[in-house]
Amino acid sequence: MRTLWNCFFTLALLITAGGLEAQDDDKRPGVEGGIYDKPFMGRLGKKALIGGYIDHEFEWTEGKNSTFDQHRFIPFIYSEVTERLHVSAEIEFEHGGLVKGGGSSDGEIKLEYAVMDFTFTEGFNYRGGVILSPLGRFNLLHDTPLNDLTERPTVNRQIMPSTLSEAGMGFFGTFYPSELSVATYELYLVNGFNENVINSSKQLRIRSGRGSQKTDNNHNKAVVGRLSLSPYLGIDLGASFHTGAYDDAGDNGLTIVGLDAKFTRGIFELQGEYARAAVDVSDPATADSQQGAYGQVNVHFAHDALLPQSVWTGVVRWDWVDFDADRGGDSEIGLTFGLNFRPVEDAVFKVDYNNTWKSPAGGTRGDATGRFFFSVASYF
Repeated sequence: MRTLWNCFFTLALLITAGGLEAQDDDKRPGVEGGIYDKPFMGRLGKKALIGGYIDHEFEWTEGKNSTFDQHRFIPFIYSEVTERLHVSAEIEFEHGGLVKGGGSSDGEIKLEYAVMDFTFTEGFNYRGGVILSPLGRFNLLHDTPLNDLTERPTVNRQIMPSTLSEAGMGFFGTFYPSELSVATYELYLVNGFNENVINSSKQLRIRSGRGSQKTDNNHNKAVVGRLSLSPYLGIDLGASFHTGAYDDAGDNGLTIVGLDAKFTRGIFELQGEYARAAVDVSDPATADSQQGAYGQVNVHFAHDALLPQSVWTGVVRWDWVDFDADRGGDSEIGLTFGLNFRPVEDAVFKVDYNNTWKSPAGGTRGDATGRFFFSVASYF
């Protein structure tokens, strides 16, 4: 199996030099063995490839106002400086971006991913920059057009928070344990999380503690890594971790471990992830551990029935997160049913309905809250 950037190099050779030209969809590399590929569609100038994705959604929540949300517009840029040296980036515009000149906006513009890679061998590559942290499979494969439901799994929003981008450097590669199997690894030193993992209400909320890409809040660097194995086609297994100090003094640590799996057989897919976080806390009232998981079943059917290359997919996902794993309470469970239609593999129309049950700390589980989504997403 080829590495991500070797896939890009092969793709670049397929694109006519000069101008911006369409690419044959059948020759675009896909997702294989835990390595993800971006579907760049054309060349910009002599060296750069450009692409990206867009998503837009309508959400109705029981008891609240319905709304349209221009959620994401994500341009990709990739350049092959030499055969061994590559630069790539993603720029994220969320919820319409920021308004210039004093206007109000709840959106943001940020550099989600920007790295320089240097290849020594297929099994040993250097990477430095704003790294897409390999904490779980979903964080590496979070692009909306890839996923069959509108909303990301709860465990991947709260405990292994996507999109988790961190400033750092390290190594990645691919190797082959046998003729039928392929394994990949990523290992980086990064700035890590900060003190905001403990919010003003003394709750452990890891998502709010994602660290700065400019400066670390302490002298200790965090370590993040992932190892994946595909023993044969249709099975992908992964294990990941993130550990390091999060407080300004560098005395208290946060460790997150995750397991992920995906099984594919015919029209059926079964995928899921589990994560557990342990944190050093000084206040005994603050939770010092969390855990969560999701499991999802996809069924692809009616291939080419409506349009050439089209497919329908039925989806069921179960979500669970316990924000206070050792003492109980402060948890939520979700159940989502979805149906989507892909006129081509890179574009999708989604209809989802979700029920979520929340159990506050020290309380009983409340009634389900229903939400309906209609969304669209496409690579370009």
